[in-house]
Amino acid sequence: MNIEELEMIEKETAVTFSLTEAGTIAAKGPEATVDRALKRVLPLRAEVATLLRERQGIPAPGKVIVTREISPAVPSKAVNKANYVCWLSAKSGYYRPSEDELEKMFSAVEEGDEVLPDFAHSFTVRKPDGRLISIDRKGRIGSPSPYSPALKAN
Repeated sequence: MNIEELEMIEKETAVTFSLTEAGTIAAKGPEATVDRALKRVLPLRAEVATLLRERQGIPAPGKVIVTREISPAVPSKAVNKANYVCWLSAKSGYYRPSEDELEKMFSAVEEGDEVLPDFAHSFTVRKPDGRLISIDRKGRIGSPSPYSPALKAN
């Protein structure tokens, strides 16, 4: 059986086939025609399941599909850096890292991360999944300080 034959059965019987999350074939339509449609595909259920999996974009068993989301409200890495430099400019010289240190800090930042300026020698980062981390002037990643304002805002 191919997808055209399956779609022809669906059209003739006014039934829509789909593959459930449990991997079973579901038939949706008028009660009188659902049973007839299922009888037609019953002997070929493995093929039908494969066709439905492809049509619905469901991965093959054992293959994991991951969805990553990035909030449009989170600034880009470049904007985060510019905002951090602006925040630093209002602070004393003690707060200002060298250009090399600034590059090391932002080399650990990824797109989708939100930089939360808070301390002289490090900043806190909110990851897209909500985790908070700290990045110091050497680019080392660690746990955020318990005194970070970002922890209090969470």
